[in-house]
Amino acid sequence: MNTVHELNRRHWDETAEGWERLRDEDGLWRRCSNEPELGFAGGALRLIRELADDVSDKDVCVVGSGDNYAAFALAGMGANVTSIDISAQQLAVASKRAKQLGLAITFAQADAANLRPVGDAQFDLVCSTNGFFTWISDLHAVFSEIFRILRPGGYYICYDIHPFQRPWKDQIRPIEVEKPYWQTGPFRDAKDGAFNFNWTLADILNPLAAAGFSLRRILESPAEDSRFWQGYSYLPGTDESLLDWSENPRSALPVWLTMALEKPARRY
Repeated sequence: MNTVHELNRRHWDETAEGWERLRDEDGLWRRCSNEPELGFAGGALRLIRELADDVSDKDVCVVGSGDNYAAFALAGMGANVTSIDISAQQLAVASKRAKQLGLAITFAQADAANLRPVGDAQFDLVCSTNGFFTWISDLHAVFSEIFRILRPGGYYICYDIHPFQRPWKDQIRPIEVEKPYWQTGPFRDAKDGAFNFNWTLADILNPLAAAGFSLRRILESPAEDSRFWQGYSYLPGTDESLLDWSENPRSALPVWLTMALEKPARRY
């Protein structure tokens, strides 16, 4: 595990309890298996249904699984789900919740840049969700590993914060640039030493192409709920005006970047 990822692992282990309490407040994890749309944003679930088709009995991996809402959603849809995260504490919380929900999910701890517990060509679908890319120091390694564990013809479907949201100060008004778009980090948290990155669109797409993926679909979409602009809770937002670009200029830019990548089938 590289040094940056190790520090980020410690961060997530140390903050897992706090995130557990926060997610218990909104309680959506209890509903994801029956309402899979709660586990995704940015049209990702639509792409899964359109391209990966019926995931029932298919082998699916959620990498960088975090709060595991996507894993719970996919398991509820009948998939054979493996949840991989760098944090043992995050996985412990998710495993406990999966048992409460009666979901049979396999949990494995690994750095996404080195998925050693997983053999080649094990999955029909790999997913990652919001808040994954920002913690990754080596996208080339991550995308190469995801490509490796996919079966030929399988899909990697992901969504995350659109890079166009990264240069701005975290405020509604006035809209102010905090840094250049091309200043990607690493940025280090002064409190716990964790690192994050603000990758550009090119930083994301070029390693995907280098890994061997074919781009099948790309979506750019706005926030669907004002909660996006109101903090970390998954509770419904309380200020619909934040979705109006004339009130909140940053909402004039895409919030979500959603992609469907395919591992080309073998040719004989």
